[in-house]
Amino acid sequence: MDPLRRAILLVACVGALGATLMLASAAAPTTAGLAPAEADAAVETASERFIAGYTRWRQRLRRHGLYVGRDLLPRVLAADGTARPPTKRELRQSIHNMQRRWARYTRTTRRGRNAMYGLKVRRGVPSWGKDHLRSIRWCESRNNPRAVGGGGAFRGLYQFTFSTWYVVGGTGDPAAAPRHEQTWRAWLLLSRHGSRHWPVCG
Repeated sequence: MDPLRRAILLVACVGALGATLMLASAAAPTTAGLAPAEADAAVETASERFIAGYTRWRQRLRRHGLYVGRDLLPRVLAADGTARPPTKRELRQSIHNMQRRWARYTRTTRRGRNAMYGLKVRRGVPSWGKDHLRSIRWCESRNNPRAVGGGGAFRGLYQFTFSTWYVVGGTGDPAAAPRHEQTWRAWLLLSRHGSRHWPVCG
């Protein structure tokens, strides 16, 4: 084939390839030129799992009087005023923000610390354990978390000694700890070592 015909054929092939690519790009969905919120909506809407997790975290923070942020459910207002379902990315970011607020609350406030141990007790202690602990704390302290006995040696709801309190991970004075923390650590002691630490009330 002579060089001129080869050049003409090459130009024709390149033109056909360019036209094919243009048609493919026109047919494919794209988020180019959309506002960021609209692009997210075009990519992935939130699944039921993310919606349920988002709802649970809002309920938990609201129950403890914490800020929850604006409600993304049932629909988000876009920049142009139209409504659309929330995206997975939006809900994930909001859940992350609420988790950080919860962690700060439980780490830096007494009420938050008590709430955290309350969840541990509710979820981690079986019903027979709760009944047993209820009996022990009534016998030991009449349900007084600040009770001190034995000349100061026995302290709190379950009359911990300092050494026993430290064995189950406690710090500081057991009688100064939130009541749910005292119950959680009493459960650790009961589940690991039985009731021998309460020879009269156990």
